Amino acid sequence: MMYDVTMRINNNMQVYKNKEEKKPIIKHDTKKQPHFTSETILKFNMHTGTHLDFPKHMIENGLLSTNFNPGTFVNRKVKVFELSHLNERIEVKDIEKFSILKDDIIFFKTKNSEYEYFLSDFIYLSSDAAKFLSDRQIFAVGIDALGIERKDPDHKTHKILMSSSIWIIEGLRLKGIKQKEYNLIATPLLVDNSDALPLTVLLYD
Repeated sequence: MMYDVTMRINNNMQVYKNKEEKKPIIKHDTKKQPHFTSETILKFNMHTGTHLDFPKHMIENGLLSTNFNPGTFVNRKVKVFELSHLNERIEVKDIEKFSILKDDIIFFKTKNSEYEYFLSDFIYLSSDAAKFLSDRQIFAVGIDALGIERKDPDHKTHKILMSSSIWIIEGLRLKGIKQKEYNLIATPLLVDNSDALPLTVLLYD
């Protein structure tokens, strides 16, 4: 069974903090003469929808997307952990019960996945939990929110993970996905010199 956990890009999709300037613009350039043609034009922030953060997003001299290997998340294993009962943030006490090992890819499913609109009080990953994951040397962490932290001007969660070379995937859609290990295919739109890349993320049994 295949599960698409990607946020679809459209004019009415949720964007971070509902900011108008973050909404994608989709236009159709059509011509009827000498024959009908249509070309779709898309303008959007690279952090729109489901995407992979690069260190440059939060670290001045951080890595950009140039030369990123598109096979990085192809045919890997991912552990989905169910945390839909939480009402504020993911803390160490919420995840220390799970089997989290070196080089794991972890997706956190929260109540965020139940809503197609942006939640101002979305569930996020605490900096202490980020340090917990960093100490275990995981490979990547994903969350079903458009930010892995909330209301932190210092962006500690991002920086802890990025400084430990842990990839961050934001904007997952995990409604209906059960807690277990899946096979993973996540492929990016390859754009050089960017601090994020849009992803298509598929899980399969």
